[in-house]
Amino acid sequence: MEFAKICNTFESLESTSSRLEKAQIITDLLKGTDRGDLEMVVRVLLGRVFPSWSTAKIGVGEKLLIKTASDISGVSEREILGFLKETGDIGLSVEKAMQNKRQVLFSSQQLSLKDVYDALVRLSMLEGKKSQERKLKVIAGLLTNASPVESRYISRIVVETMRTGVAEGTIRDAIAKAFGQEPSKIEKAFMLSNDFGLVSLKALEGREALDKVTLRLFRPIKMMSAQKVASALEGLKVAGRPCALEYKYDGFRMQIHREGDKIEIFTRRLENVTDQFKDVVKAVSSCTDGNFIIEGETIGIASDGRWLPFQKISRRIKRKYNIDEVIEKIPVMTNIFDVLYLNGKVLIDTPFKERREILESIVRPDEKSISLSKLTIADKEEDVERFFKESIAKGNEGVMIKNLKSTYVPGLRVGNMLKLKSVLESLDCIVTAAEWGTGRRAKHMGSFYISILDENGEPTQIGKVATGITDDMLDTLTKRLSPLVVKEEGTMVHLRPELVIEVAYEEIQKSPTYESGFALRFPRLIRLRDDKGPEDADNIERVYDIYETDGAY
Repeated sequence: MEFAKICNTFESLESTSSRLEKAQIITDLLKGTDRGDLEMVVRVLLGRVFPSWSTAKIGVGEKLLIKTASDISGVSEREILGFLKETGDIGLSVEKAMQNKRQVLFSSQQLSLKDVYDALVRLSMLEGKKSQERKLKVIAGLLTNASPVESRYISRIVVETMRTGVAEGTIRDAIAKAFGQEPSKIEKAFMLSNDFGLVSLKALEGREALDKVTLRLFRPIKMMSAQKVASALEGLKVAGRPCALEYKYDGFRMQIHREGDKIEIFTRRLENVTDQFKDVVKAVSSCTDGNFIIEGETIGIASDGRWLPFQKISRRIKRKYNIDEVIEKIPVMTNIFDVLYLNGKVLIDTPFKERREILESIVRPDEKSISLSKLTIADKEEDVERFFKESIAKGNEGVMIKNLKSTYVPGLRVGNMLKLKSVLESLDCIVTAAEWGTGRRAKHMGSFYISILDENGEPTQIGKVATGITDDMLDTLTKRLSPLVVKEEGTMVHLRPELVIEVAYEEIQKSPTYESGFALRFPRLIRLRDDKGPEDADNIERVYDIYETDGAY
């Protein structure tokens, strides 16, 4: 497939906000795509080169992209940065520079999708000495042969920000329609593989091939999420009686894969953090049996035995050096609460009660490093409240409430797994803009615009957090958000939607001020959520639900 063809599709997708129209545009493209190009087409439609489960990264930032575009076009880096400040879009900025391209090779040729795809894969493999120089040459080769419009989309794919408004649900529906499959079948295959490229290929091959898509070790899948409830009674009504109660640990959620001596640990965002949690690997190696995929919550332990909050161990996620020192300073305990796969058998359709029994057969608790999550069975409101108070007294956030007959549903927030917390209602929001402070805080971003996800999975603003933030936190937020700046207008800063924070509030109100149609009353920052990506933020449906039930807790 010519790369220009898929660029035409990208432009069509950008020209409409209708989810149905986007799905039809993609359907038409998929129907006309050769089998050999199908996986590549589906992945780049989502702005990716690798499957969602893969930890491979292209590893090219805006700075290198701008330098390369400057070298090829003859437009200065300062001018391109000016374009970026004006448009807030690296793709449009590079395109504008390439319209003035002076360096055109006589041997330049029309790019195919495979040319672009293979070059981007090569970028991910370049490491070590002089890797930056080699990456520059690969990007230069692409931009030299690309038209200005093609350079726009190459740039966006490189930095993984497509701006076409294509959500995973749109891709699911388009694949189903293009190849005559049921959307539910496509959804389940994606849940099990975490790779729409593979799913599209199996959908083309037919229903039998689609049904054979299954979990594979060391290919992490999205974790099931819990719905929030406001009371013990609501939890019992939603989950059913009797139900399972577990401590809701204030820890770091992990998906752990094991095959023989090989063990890998993945975060909620599917990052591989095996090296950062060597102590957990050791505990899993010595205290479990079988080849499996299990999930657990890891908490830090203070010197006096107290359980430490999530923030104390969250720093390990990004740490690359002196890991052994951190491990010794803050030991951890991993509490295992679910199993998805064991010795070749996929268990996500197995009832929770049976999955728990399986867990008990493969985990040998060790009081210092690994345990099964604390669990009890309840069918009365007072049972839930008693267990809730016990959990809070231990330093936890609250309790999990689970339907005993429930299956495991990857990637979705479901009503058969609930969480009841002790604090005010909160939302996981994306920081999408900020304002610079004044006076002594003039060097810090002082207030932060927060967004949830709309029906298409795109950020939509719901409020602004500005009070109750310490100077240390302002410093942290400014450092974390500065690399995400895409555009500045006076004191206003527009940001790439990447950083997730947990925000508490007193009430949700209807409001014309923010594009979501809602506003949070008295919002305050609780913590950064480094374990969550923007796709894990709360959505408009959740906000509607809270609003309809009077959401002030």
